[in-house]
Amino acid sequence: MKNKYKCCFCTKEIKTTNIDVTSLIVISNWDKSKGKQHEQQLFCHMECLKKHVNSKVPLYVSDIYDE
Repeated sequence: MKNKYKCCFCTKEIKTTNIDVTSLIVISNWDKSKGKQHEQQLFCHMECLKKHVNSKVPLYVSDIYDE
């Protein structure tokens, strides 16, 4: 059974035939002990991530995508 992924930015399905299933791990309470942290994994298109991250913030993983 093939997994289906939905982009957390545009809500469209992400095709799994290329590099485009991008995962974001969000951790709350980063500066607290592990017992107080909570995490959630989100998926997105690389293009959607690049659109939403400020251009002044380096997004090194997109360099691999652009090759």
